[in-house]
Amino acid sequence: MNVRDAYFSEIYKLVKNGEDIVIVSADLGAPSLDDFRKDFPHRFINIGIAEQNLLSVASGIALTGKHVIAWGLNPFPVTRAFDQMRVFMQDMNIPLTVVALNAGSCSAECGYTHMPIEDIAMVRTLSNIRIVNPSDEIISKSFAQDIVKTFKPTFIRFDKYIHDKYYDSNQIKLEKGFVVKSTGSDVAIITNGIFVNKIHKIEDELKSKDIRYKLIDCFCLPVDEKALIDEIRKCKLIITIEDNVKIGGLGSMILEILSDNQLNKPVKRLGLEKNGRIENKIVNREYWYKEIGLTEQQLLEKINSYWQNYKGVV
Repeated sequence: MNVRDAYFSEIYKLVKNGEDIVIVSADLGAPSLDDFRKDFPHRFINIGIAEQNLLSVASGIALTGKHVIAWGLNPFPVTRAFDQMRVFMQDMNIPLTVVALNAGSCSAECGYTHMPIEDIAMVRTLSNIRIVNPSDEIISKSFAQDIVKTFKPTFIRFDKYIHDKYYDSNQIKLEKGFVVKSTGSDVAIITNGIFVNKIHKIEDELKSKDIRYKLIDCFCLPVDEKALIDEIRKCKLIITIEDNVKIGGLGSMILEILSDNQLNKPVKRLGLEKNGRIENKIVNREYWYKEIGLTEQQLLEKINSYWQNYKGVV
């Protein structure tokens, strides 16, 4: 089950158990929503392809005390409706959950207009809103359950190609914002979403090169800064990897945290780059990754190269 369907399947269970949840959709469905629409038709509202109206209607319903999910196709709930997100969720603190299909380059074959590769940078400017980028089903289910526990404005972006389980539910601390896999102290690899999966695929090769790394999955931004600093303080090199443009994203957040806490660490940032050739073509994600050096093999080579260079300098 992919992360989107894991989320909505959990929402269905919650409503069946009596929770007061409403889904407002910008003309977007999902296989996991079919039973929800059939069994709870009065709790599913389709307002058409109108993302600004999506956030407006959803916010109005949320003000009545219901738990509301605004469901749309990313990047449009952010890029088209940023003003509504800014006013309703940031300034008015309405506990709306915006849930969007498509994270980063997962719909690259649809062209640049359907790739939300700047959304994290945009929403990070709205400090009141949690940004969730699930890397596995357990994280998705955790945030579905959280909608009836925590009244916080939240933006969740789903990668349609993630369908893994890496964690147990007791490992996921939503207020912490990250979870640690592997416990090496040489290199901190900080990432989220699809790249968690890619690092898992090359973990044996990383170990064979004697790279003692710590994988930190920042599934929710902002993170608990103190807890994150405790995790990276002893690491010698930090590498951030993200399925977004580097400006304003995960790597920028790490640099800001290091700077604000006077922690001097070398940082290498990897992310999407618009090189003037790819974004004007209709290509799939893996083709783009290959062009900019983000395939699994290229990541392995870069991580090893960064670590060997670091050791050579010190």
